[in-house]
Formats: sequence, structure tokens, C-alpha cells
Amino acid sequence: MARFVFAFVLIGWGCVNQRPRHHEMQWVAFPDARLEVRGLPWFVENAPDLWRLPKSDKAIVPVGVWNRAVAPDGGRICFSSDTSDLAVRVDAGGKGSGYFDAFVDGEQVGSGKPDATGTVRLFRNLKRARRSITIYLPHKSQARLLAVGIDAGATLKPPTKFTKALPIVCYGSSVLQGSGAAHPSQTYPAALARKLNADFVNLGFGGAGKAESQVVALVNHLNASCYLFDLGKSYGNQGIEPFANMLKVIRASHPTTPMVVVTPIFSTKEISEPAYKTKSETLRGWMRQAANDLRASGDRNVYVVEGLDLFGESDKALFHDPQHPNDQGCELMAKRLLPTVKEVLR
Repeated sequence: MARFVFAFVLIGWGCVNQRPRHHEMQWVAFPDARLEVRGLPWFVENAPDLWRLPKSDKAIVPVGVWNRAVAPDGGRICFSSDTSDLAVRVDAGGKGSGYFDAFVDGEQVGSGKPDATGTVRLFRNLKRARRSITIYLPHKSQARLLAVGIDAGATLKPPTKFTKALPIVCYGSSVLQGSGAAHPSQTYPAALARKLNADFVNLGFGGAGKAESQVVALVNHLNASCYLFDLGKSYGNQGIEPFANMLKVIRASHPTTPMVVVTPIFSTKEISEPAYKTKSETLRGWMRQAANDLRASGDRNVYVVEGLDLFGESDKALFHDPQHPNDQGCELMAKRLLPTVKEVLR
């Protein structure tokens, strides 16, 4: 009897102290043709740098734009795999420590920042089955991706297709960039694109959405299923001309591509600062008029979405700061913008 009890205790102790076994990983060096890069249209020129604008134009674009373009906002790594574990390795000595987010078949399953070794564990122990996987790269923070880790026995294949061959190209300032969002997958362009199963490019540059001709030329270089312009409050006191010229330049090169103009959303500063409220109303008026002037000339593929309808005073509890919605606020903006963009794409 004593032997039986002793053996039982040993077995029980072994069960309690047995740790979950994780699969050995294979590390796929980045870049790799099997890891599809989305949202970074100049990646072929820039590789391995995850920059949003071409390195050949660094000396041409405004400094404020370039300083924000080195962060891969909207950049994603897409593939399908039967892996049960997923991780990435980044340059631990480089700049930036933003979140990486992992989505499997359209649902978020993990998120993390690099540890001291530069490793980000995104998920573990999923049931082995082939799934579509998207890794959202950090926003507002530089990143140097070294490798993607999957199960040793897993395979990589191309991701599933988007509903449209061309992306939604978004240009603007900090609200569009997602300055108030904690996670790169929760900016409002990212949330909107997921709802549409659409690809997207985020050319939001916080504080620097000013419709400069050099930047507009780069936006104009990209073919799109739809252009989304949200230049916000950083457009400044320029008058209507630069904004109107931007729309005309895009229209001349892309005569039938829909353009959606979003006027500036609400800011809590409009409650306490009369001058700021006046500025906001002036900007809304300029952007609305520029779009409506095009419509009056016969262009029925330009649309105005009032920012106050996307995010107004009644939503002020969902601000990260006085000007920028948080994750929940960005999700709400995407939900409200969805019907218009869905109809536009149709």
C-alpha cells in the first residue's frame, strides 16, 4: 500500500509540474517572397526598410512628412499557414518598440511588443489548420523586421484575396494616421478595411497633412479603388487652393476613381477655445467647398463625409487626447464611415 501511495504521489507531482510543450520553430528571414507585404507600396525600392514613402524622394518631401513616413503605419505581412505558433524577430537595437498585432481569418488573436531579445510572441498552441494570417506592423514607431517564426513543420502559402484588386489609398494627418490608437490594427482606416475585406495604404502624417505638391504627387502615383482624404486640423490656414488643387491633380490622373473627402472631426478644444472652433469650422468649409465645386462641375465620383457625423461632441468620452480618438473611437469612426465607402466601392 505504501508503495502504491508513493507511486501515486510521484505521478501526481509529475503531472502538476509538466509544462506545456511548444513546437520547435522555423525562422523565415525577412524579406521573403512567401511573406506578402501590404500597405507599403514602395517596399521593393526601400527593402528591407519598412518606410511608407520611397527613399528616392527623401530629399524632396517636407521634413515633417518624412520623419513620420519611416514608421510603417498600415503596413502588414500577409500569408496563409497551418502553424499553431507565431512570432516575429525584430532588431532589438533599433528604434521603436510599438505593438505588433496578429489576426487570424479576420479575428485578432494576439498582440505584443519586442522583449529584450527582439522577439514578439504573437500566439501559441492554436489548433493546426490552414488559416489566413495578417501581422500588423507598428504605427507611430519605426521597426526593422528580421524574421517570422512558425512551426517547424508548417508551410507558408499566399494569403486569401481581397474583394478589390486595388487598395483604398488614404492620405491625411494625425486622426487618419491613428495617433490616438494604441494598436496599429485599430486605426480607423485599418478597421474600415477589415470590414470591407479590402487592402489599404495609410499615408497619414501627424501634424503634416498639408496637401504639399510633392506629397500629392506621390499619392497620385498610386492606383486605388478609392481615395480617402482626411487632412484634419493640421492643414492650417492655407485657404482653399492647395486642397482644391490636390483633388484636381488626382482627378486628372484618375478620372473615374472615387474620392471621399472627410472634413475635420470634433475636438474637445472647440468647447473651451473659441478661436480653435472658428478654425475648425473654416477648415470644414474649405474642404467641403472644394469637393462640392468638383461635383458642381459634373464629377459625381467625389463625396463629402462630414467629420462631425463620424465623431462629434457626443463621442468625447472616446478621445485619447483632446484631438485624437482612442481605439474604441477609431472603431466607431470606421463603423460610421463603412456605408459610404461600401456604396462608393460598389
